[in-house]
Amino acid sequence: MQEIFKRILPGITPIEKERRELKIIADLLLERINSFAKQFQVKGVLVGSAARDTWISGEHDIDLFILFPETANRKTLETTGLDIARKVLFDADKIEERYAEHPYLHGMMNSYKIDVVPCFNIKDTKNIKSAVDRTPHHNNFVKKYIKTCEKDVRLAKQFLKAAGIYGSELRTHGFSGYLTELLIIHYGSFEALLKASLRWKPCTTIDIKKHATHKHGDPLVVIDPTDPKRNVAAALSLDNMCRFIDIARNFLKNPCTEYFSKPARKLVYQEEIEQLFHRRGTELIGITFHKPCIVEDTLYPQLEKMRNAVEKLLTRHDFRIINSNYIVLNADIYLIFELFETKLPMVKKHIGPPVWLKDNAEKFKAKYHKKSGNLSYIYIKDGKYTLNIQRVYTTPTSLFQSELLTCGLGKHITQIIKQDGFSTLSDHELFAIEHPEFRTFLYHLLTHKQDS
Repeated sequence: MQEIFKRILPGITPIEKERRELKIIADLLLERINSFAKQFQVKGVLVGSAARDTWISGEHDIDLFILFPETANRKTLETTGLDIARKVLFDADKIEERYAEHPYLHGMMNSYKIDVVPCFNIKDTKNIKSAVDRTPHHNNFVKKYIKTCEKDVRLAKQFLKAAGIYGSELRTHGFSGYLTELLIIHYGSFEALLKASLRWKPCTTIDIKKHATHKHGDPLVVIDPTDPKRNVAAALSLDNMCRFIDIARNFLKNPCTEYFSKPARKLVYQEEIEQLFHRRGTELIGITFHKPCIVEDTLYPQLEKMRNAVEKLLTRHDFRIINSNYIVLNADIYLIFELFETKLPMVKKHIGPPVWLKDNAEKFKAKYHKKSGNLSYIYIKDGKYTLNIQRVYTTPTSLFQSELLTCGLGKHITQIIKQDGFSTLSDHELFAIEHPEFRTFLYHLLTHKQDS
């Protein structure tokens, strides 16, 4: 195992030239922030993996914070902070305003991704005024305790990246960089983390400072050393925690370098998808609509909410779901369901109350006696009044056309569908979409294969 680590590390450790280039750009931008120090009482600080020397070669991310006095108000932070950020990134190749708890700027400069984030310079995290105020404290803690373990953090990050479970953004629900660093600090090495993960169960709790003040019910609980109320692993999903356990177990059984690199993406052909689909004997139905103009961390929770809501709608109307997922492809979104069938019979069994509940029984019989659309007389089955009635929706398409907007789709998705509408796509229409990324998405939906 150690031999494998030695083979991997040179490829993921930044060389001196790369470090020097990053430092030149970071120092330049910090100097620009600090040029406003007297005017606005601000201070620039480099945070994140670049500051902690835990970044991976080829990752050109620079996170800069503009620290405002603790006494400043929120409006000053947002307006003046963005003004300073724009002046700092005046010569960037591309600038984009993004939003965490408050706005910040993202820019590109010489292939470096740069975030310039205003925050309050809070001395005690008990008094934080915005979520990002913790970040400088995270920075100080990791820099103090990560010494000599930087290589282990790099190995862990590369391992997680190759598995597709690195990143705490709501699209991924994986391991954040800070979480990865804390796990290495706690366990002492990447190998120790791998071995310890085999003992993880839901609600496994790690509290480095032994100072937790709140209970958490998340799959993995890692108490923030700088904030006793916060779980650093709150964004990590149960499935991704379990994927890490599974991959760690496999690697420990048979260590090899393949666990640190993503395989070349499999090129999926239409014929392959169709053959796979016909072997399964199922049906696909898709909903497609335009992508709303919102940031990913707003979009993906709404997509997850929409998927759950539409699954409940389908289930409520007796459509049986095998798989579902969504993909954002350029300016469009596709939400796909694999079903056992997309055509239901007209007849639907409707089960009423038990015979011995007199009031309910009489209401049921009064409502359904000789009702138009009945496909049988009322009869008794297993002690309950039962009736065969006419089904309202026999296909998902008709169901979606009438009921989709009654689901909880999320604010922005509801707005875009009301404005531009949506379309439903059959399996053959889905197969005809030629985009390679979409075909790979369909292949993963049907096979759950992670490494292609």
